[in-house]
Amino acid sequence: MNFEELKQFINQVGWGYLATTDGRIVGVRPMSGLVWKDSQLLCATGTASDKVLQVGKVPYGEYCFCDTAGRHVRIAGPCKIITDNAEKLWFYNQSPHLKDYVSDPASPEYVLIKMSPDNVRVMDPADRKYEQVKMK
Repeated sequence: MNFEELKQFINQVGWGYLATTDGRIVGVRPMSGLVWKDSQLLCATGTASDKVLQVGKVPYGEYCFCDTAGRHVRIAGPCKIITDNAEKLWFYNQSPHLKDYVSDPASPEYVLIKMSPDNVRVMDPADRKYEQVKMK
């Protein structure tokens, strides 16, 4: 699988799961509406979410996207919280459904989690082996 096929797979699946930790407690939650900017993966969230607290303590996360046949993609890497209004506005314009949840892209209650993937793997259930995906 190449990077373009990876993006298509994520779009087809629609939902993935983001795992983060504070070093003691792990949180896993469903996520959608993710957007790629170059080779970085961004998602929107609220400042009061557990994800923001966890990424603040341990700036690393992992997404997992799985189809009904069991084929899945795991994307892991360092994360940071983005509060910059220009970047938030860019994301807001890329993610039309976000307008249903966030009325003002400059709101301090709305932030982004930006992941810079350093480990991207795909597994086909037929062979049960991970294949590394090269980013671009």
